[in-house]
Amino acid sequence: MSSRPAPVTRTPQIDGLIREAARQGVDIMENLLRQSREALQRQIDQSRDVMARDDRARAVSALVQSAPELRARFPEVLKQAFERDLDDSPGTTIIDAGPSSIKFEQLELMDEREVQMRISAVRGLQQAMLETEHELAELNTLVSAILGFDQVRPERNPFRPEVFVDALQNLINGMQGDAAAQTQCRQIMVPLLGKCLRAVYKDLLAYLRKQQVQPVRYVIQRGAAAPAAGPAMAGRPVATGGATMAVASSWPQAQGAGLAQQVYAGQLTVQQLHGLISGTQQDATQLVQEVVGLFLRNITGDSHLLSPVRELIAGLEPALLQLARVDLHFFSDKKHPARVLLEEIAQHSFAYDSERAEGFAEFMDALELPLRSITPTTATAETFALVLAQLRQEWDEAEGRREAQQQAAVQALQQAERRNELARQIAEHIRKQPGTVLVPDVVVDFACGPWAQVMAQAQMEGKVDQPGEPDYVALLEDLFWSVRPDQTRQQPGQLVKVIPQLIQGLRQGLERIHFPQAQAEQFFSQLFALHQGGMEGMSSARSLRAAARPAASTWLAPEEARDSGFMDDLGSAEAGGGDFAATVPADFPSEFPATVPMGLVDRSSATDQAPLEFMTRAELTLEQLKPGSWIELQVSGQWARLQLVWLSDNASLCLFSSSSGANHSMTRRMFDRLVAQDQLRLVSQGPVVDRAFDAVAELAMRNSVYMDIQADPQP
Repeated sequence: MSSRPAPVTRTPQIDGLIREAARQGVDIMENLLRQSREALQRQIDQSRDVMARDDRARAVSALVQSAPELRARFPEVLKQAFERDLDDSPGTTIIDAGPSSIKFEQLELMDEREVQMRISAVRGLQQAMLETEHELAELNTLVSAILGFDQVRPERNPFRPEVFVDALQNLINGMQGDAAAQTQCRQIMVPLLGKCLRAVYKDLLAYLRKQQVQPVRYVIQRGAAAPAAGPAMAGRPVATGGATMAVASSWPQAQGAGLAQQVYAGQLTVQQLHGLISGTQQDATQLVQEVVGLFLRNITGDSHLLSPVRELIAGLEPALLQLARVDLHFFSDKKHPARVLLEEIAQHSFAYDSERAEGFAEFMDALELPLRSITPTTATAETFALVLAQLRQEWDEAEGRREAQQQAAVQALQQAERRNELARQIAEHIRKQPGTVLVPDVVVDFACGPWAQVMAQAQMEGKVDQPGEPDYVALLEDLFWSVRPDQTRQQPGQLVKVIPQLIQGLRQGLERIHFPQAQAEQFFSQLFALHQGGMEGMSSARSLRAAARPAASTWLAPEEARDSGFMDDLGSAEAGGGDFAATVPADFPSEFPATVPMGLVDRSSATDQAPLEFMTRAELTLEQLKPGSWIELQVSGQWARLQLVWLSDNASLCLFSSSSGANHSMTRRMFDRLVAQDQLRLVSQGPVVDRAFDAVAELAMRNSVYMDIQADPQP
């Protein structure tokens, strides 16, 4: 499953807006060059450091020499950046995204120049967010509208500040002058960009209003999951996979005192972290202590970890400190035994929602003795590896039983998914046939539902057109013919001959997919009434319409539903109940109407999926989850911890499993319903250890930006 959303369809309206935004590049660059030269000249006049004055003088010279090329190229660079973003817009959270943030593991791959570039980018982005807050909020509503979204998607706005910042950085990287001059120009120009963007956004808003573009709405999010990336999130709490990290909770909305309050006494910076991870930091003892302390505070600050687990992890701090002092691979190697041990302890503990949960006491008992062997004097990678192997041996026995149950469930779901996709294609073909419009609704719904599943199953088994196998297409043609009075009235004798063979063939087909007998009998009773009416010449009969229900999207045979713990999304949820028992297949009508009308049917509005009218779009979506994510699900009035173990490629089906091996599968429709009714919520997603280190990097970035501002408060 791709981590990036599909490219947006290009339209003349979008292309026109891109040209208008790119055209602004000339004015932006003219303002940046003028203000940058003025700012650098002020610094030269105010500085008593000869070397600093010389450095800034070289930067001014580089700006003057590069000015014609920068003016000429910036509009085209912007145009390419907008188009590239439309084609491949990142679908990540702000923690993962471009120039606005940084990941711990990225630091090892950076050189000092790239570190400084990122600091300048973050400072520039924050300045841009501060300057353009109101204009950007409105622009998001209009741009999302012309991109075809029905709600605001700020992360898909190709004109958001991140794109401008990135384009400017790339342009500066190619300008004349040495690296030092480029760094001076970058530190001046990127923060100045924010003031220029406000005028740009006002012009784009005027352009869109002139075209009478109607805005789409912002959706009130309920904090169920990590927020989507985008400028709208700046200055707001950042959730990292369901739990807000202790020291990386938010970026400040303004510079100055608010930011200073978030800088820890140690003032850990990105430059220091880079030196620690790359091994270039001299005398790193104090730095190691600070980073390990922050790292552990981030893990133990996760409220979804139970208190005994947090205390256990906190108790490892002396050993981890000693390990990190002599083994810096702890910071750079994601597979270091100590990191893996911490991760697996945390992930296994997520299976328990309280200290009273069944199996939690045994889980903690199994940890106590092995972890007691890890002390500052024994803290080596080998010791952690031995403890990890010992715990895995105990965990693997339970995991083996659980995986066997999961595998059977996954196979059932994969089979159902393949059959449902084939059935969908068959149903589309049936509905497109010209004669279908003259067939009663209930019969067409049967053909596009259960019978399409029968035909799909036959295809999967390779039994289509095989000797001795039923001809399901011919049976379908006979079925449609048998309920057309305009045809059967001319051959009543033929109808009498066809009906027994037809009913027998339909029954055999439904038995092949183990279709519930009660539902089959309901259909056959309706079919009998239709045939009776046809033989008696009921010319005044109206169309027989199926009971109101969502259009068929995913159906599981009873044994597939049983093996995978399938949750019927047409069950008690419809009535607002909370007990979603995994019993019956979903998406086929549970009953057929009692009347037997016949006639013409207008299916021009038929769709594959009916809207859930009562449902508002919740923040947590199935596409956001990755296998291994932990959720809480309300089952029979009780909350249960479950882990996502399988997700279909198109995110239409998913399987969750409890620590005891109980399976719960559902459709995307059911997932959305449960989230909307506050019966499903995210607990944790992604590696806990990586998130904790990333939070340390975020804190260091805040400190570095603050220090950059203090050293150079202009512009």
